[in-house]
Amino acid sequence: MKTFIKYFLTFLFGFFVALGGLFIVILIAVSSMDYEQESPEIAEKSILKIELPTELSELSNEDPARELLAQISGNTLNLGLNQLKDAIKSAASNPKIKGIYLDAGSYYGGISHSQEIRNALLEFKKSKKWILAYSENYSEQGYFIATAADKVYLNPKGMLEFDGFTSEIVFFKGLMEKLGVEFQVFKVGKFKGAVEPYTADKLSDANRAQIQQYLNDLYQYQIQQISQSRIAAHKQLDVNFLNKISNEGLAFLPKQAETIGLVDALKYADEVDSEIQSKVPGNTLVSLKKYLKIESDYSYSENRIAVLYADGEIVLGDGEVGQIGSTNFIKEIRKIKEDKNIKAVVLRVNSPGGSSFASDVIAREIELLKKVKPVVVSFSNVAASGGYYIACLGDSIFAQPNSITGSIGVFALIPNVQNMYTNKLGLKYETVQTGNESNLWRPDQPLNPSQSQKIQSSIDQVYDDFISIVSKGRKFPKDSVHTIAQGRVYSGIRAKEIGLIDDFGDLDRAVRSASKMAKVKEYRIDNYPQQKPLFEEWLNEEMGVENSMNEYLNHLGIDKLTIKELRSIKSNQGMQCRMPWSIEIH
Repeated sequence: MKTFIKYFLTFLFGFFVALGGLFIVILIAVSSMDYEQESPEIAEKSILKIELPTELSELSNEDPARELLAQISGNTLNLGLNQLKDAIKSAASNPKIKGIYLDAGSYYGGISHSQEIRNALLEFKKSKKWILAYSENYSEQGYFIATAADKVYLNPKGMLEFDGFTSEIVFFKGLMEKLGVEFQVFKVGKFKGAVEPYTADKLSDANRAQIQQYLNDLYQYQIQQISQSRIAAHKQLDVNFLNKISNEGLAFLPKQAETIGLVDALKYADEVDSEIQSKVPGNTLVSLKKYLKIESDYSYSENRIAVLYADGEIVLGDGEVGQIGSTNFIKEIRKIKEDKNIKAVVLRVNSPGGSSFASDVIAREIELLKKVKPVVVSFSNVAASGGYYIACLGDSIFAQPNSITGSIGVFALIPNVQNMYTNKLGLKYETVQTGNESNLWRPDQPLNPSQSQKIQSSIDQVYDDFISIVSKGRKFPKDSVHTIAQGRVYSGIRAKEIGLIDDFGDLDRAVRSASKMAKVKEYRIDNYPQQKPLFEEWLNEEMGVENSMNEYLNHLGIDKLTIKELRSIKSNQGMQCRMPWSIEIH
């Protein structure tokens, strides 16, 4: 009977998936018919309208089913940083595009992404075309991007966030105590703060100091960039005055922001439309979505530069969506290595790290790849701990000044749930074993001193391997690596000073560097790994369960940051080279 029910439910599930798939295919066909009715070309006197979403992925997912569902649900176009930058670059050289109308106010994404978007806009202005920015409200990062524009406008009833950065760290010690769970901690590095959320109820002095330092670095860099853009028209907006505005909250009201000079004027959307019309009479607004469909910067060169995206936490095995699974990632590396048309590789890292073992086996494959082809590394928002481990063997490393990196350290968290089993659940275990150490990984009892010593020795060895890899890749004496390691997190600015990176630069600079090393002038870019279609994700039962649980927790009022940290606990098995997931900058 059980077998019958199992097969019946499997059949039922497959039937509804197939039915849903047929429905989507029909919708895609109808949608494609609609697309054919759109104008295949950009009109003369066009203005590119860019409305930034809340955040950007590293790489766009061009799965038609995913895009169609976004349309049906009214969600923003699934936009990748690569797509956005390509569109801005193309618009600069397109004679039909006269300017950009930018709405960046809702952007809350990574600050390194903000820098790359802003740099792309500044590069666009070199074409002698203009950019107007208007938003009803500006986030801190949205305003930073908007200051690349010739004019920055704010809605008269809107609000501009200009009050500095914060970083929230979620602590779970109280929750674990209520559940009867105790974490036994092993680590190397006095700055390795990833364990603190599980063992303390506040930041250690060392951890607070390092977070404060890189927050200050990142914010002061952003203030300097804003000052350079705004001071030409508003002489008082030097760095000291901008810091005063931020610290004292002097631009909270729209009129204050205008008087100070953070924005050029307070205008409604129709007034901005009228100004654009006066600049380019008879213009046509072209949405980014439409422009991306029409414009293509595809090269037919046989020479290729592979951009390999390492985006997410590093885990053993295949990994899930949003993770770097060692098994699948190594397959991609080997595929690239064997392709003779690929002349060089750019490893694009956006990862806080993860499993030390997974990081090590990936780093080994990167080292083997480097023997065959040049490997240049580009850091995105974060490339720390295991993220730095897999990157440090590259021929050269580029990062933004506001990238986050370092965190060269190791830790392990081993739960002891004896209290939960015994006092909360009423469970009792008896053990029969063949040796004194046979029960090493038993969660229902604490480790004995001998077992603790063995684990700490293993942690020490992994740390020694880590700094040895860094020493080899960066050509530092091992002792010098240890001095700057110990789990300390750095901004890109500090990382360049101490030699963890070679120079500042975005993904485009890394690609140019890779092509130069490979001695190829004409090439096309291929992105790896190929992203999974939406249907394949739907068929991932575990992911569906987790998404349902996330939605349930969210309805209970638990914020996404806390949910993300709770989910990461299951990935913290074994030795970890990881930054705290809970550190996010707002």
